[in-house]
Amino acid sequence: MSTVSDILKSIREVLLMQSQVERLEGQIDEQNNELKQVSRDIIALDRRVVRIETMIEMSARGGNQPRIEG
Repeated sequence: MSTVSDILKSIREVLLMQSQVERLEGQIDEQNNELKQVSRDIIALDRRVVRIETMIEMSARGGNQPRIEG
């Protein structure tokens, strides 16, 4: 009987570990999605900063540059 109970105990432990691995996989997927969103946000912010820097540089030059009007 001891051998059978040891086998059953081991099977239970394996099933518990499998459940924990599946839960961890779900958490990893969620974090991966959040990281992708953070990356998109950083790219968007970088583009905005570049536009702001360009506006500052253009205004620092003064009105010496001719403007194209359309």
